[in-house]
Amino acid sequence: MIATLLGFSSKRLATKPRTYPKSNNGSKRFKSYFNQEPKPTHFLCLPLGHHPDLQEKVTRFYSLLLRDKVEGIDPTILINPRRLHFTLGVMSLSSQDPDGDSAGSSSTTSRTVEDALELLRSLQPQLTSLCTTGKSGNLQISLERIGAFEWNKGARVLWAGPRGNEGWSESEEEREERLKLIRVAEMVHRTFIGAGFSEKRPLKLRCSIIATSRRKPTSKIYQLFSFTDVLASLQTTAEGSVKASNRIAPVSFGTYNIPEIQLCAIGSHGPEDEYVSLGSISSGLLQLEQKESILTNIRNLCTS
Repeated sequence: MIATLLGFSSKRLATKPRTYPKSNNGSKRFKSYFNQEPKPTHFLCLPLGHHPDLQEKVTRFYSLLLRDKVEGIDPTILINPRRLHFTLGVMSLSSQDPDGDSAGSSSTTSRTVEDALELLRSLQPQLTSLCTTGKSGNLQISLERIGAFEWNKGARVLWAGPRGNEGWSESEEEREERLKLIRVAEMVHRTFIGAGFSEKRPLKLRCSIIATSRRKPTSKIYQLFSFTDVLASLQTTAEGSVKASNRIAPVSFGTYNIPEIQLCAIGSHGPEDEYVSLGSISSGLLQLEQKESILTNIRNLCTS
């Protein structure tokens, strides 16, 4: 019926080749337009970008890709290492700022930033209990593999993350830490979905480091990059491996402590270009560091 009103036959519409809009979530935006779904404004995350060692390794990796002139790679699609994180949930929240100028503020949802923070704070006892188990006594992430979201004959996103089910050898301690990370992430993810905050997206422990949606200048058609060329470049570095399996390659980007779980504003920029945290709960590492600092001060006083 609609096709007839627009002057197209249903047969022509059925056989017309599909075209893709500039945004990789164009279909969601199309659906959102008609359903009046609120636009996501905030996200829960495990922050990573504050680690200088990770910043250095990722920057060196970027330099390698630019040096090798990997097809489709240019500086505009390389994510600032200071902004690296693992997303645990995406949601739409309204701001309580009376001026309405908070990052990502929205008036189309009754959920507020304070509501989300209250729920997040309620998880502190569970988080502390989960994180203090094991030998490390805190929460850690090991970036041991990279992969890509591939589309047609190229890739849109390059991500790094902990090992999955590749069958790679690991010690009992490494396995314990990896499973702890999964339990914590699933606990937070499940809680916020169950409370109606987060969108019902599957949890993926992947940290995006390259994204073609950031490319400048913008274009109506995506220019993808070659993941095959990325893998070839990795063969020449200490961080990479000469062999990839099922388009997943092992890397050695390091193991990092995660001091807290943050609620951040989408599109926000702090003094170092980091995402702005509106509130957080501690994984236990902060308390441990504070205790060590107090003990150090006491020792210094005793010896002075």
